[in-house]
Amino acid sequence: MAAKLLFSLENCIKCTQTKQVLKNREDVEIITFPHEIREWTEEQKEFAKNYDVFEDLQKTAPILWINGEKTIGYLRIRKWVQDNTTSS
Repeated sequence: MAAKLLFSLENCIKCTQTKQVLKNREDVEIITFPHEIREWTEEQKEFAKNYDVFEDLQKTAPILWINGEKTIGYLRIRKWVQDNTTSS
């Protein structure tokens, strides 16, 4: 199974909207960092760097990371959800 992570920031309207879109997706792990990077712990910085989203998160959020591929922004992530929703 592919690893799927949503990187989001606290107090971010687009991140909150994206979490709503993903709320029924058990296959996506949601990771939320403080809005201000200066408030991040060293562990949070290293975690973001390990997934190559540290630089991106300084500019924008949310970011959906799937096996090294990044989908950046609410509209693109919403489209990904629509394209990858399985009907039961």
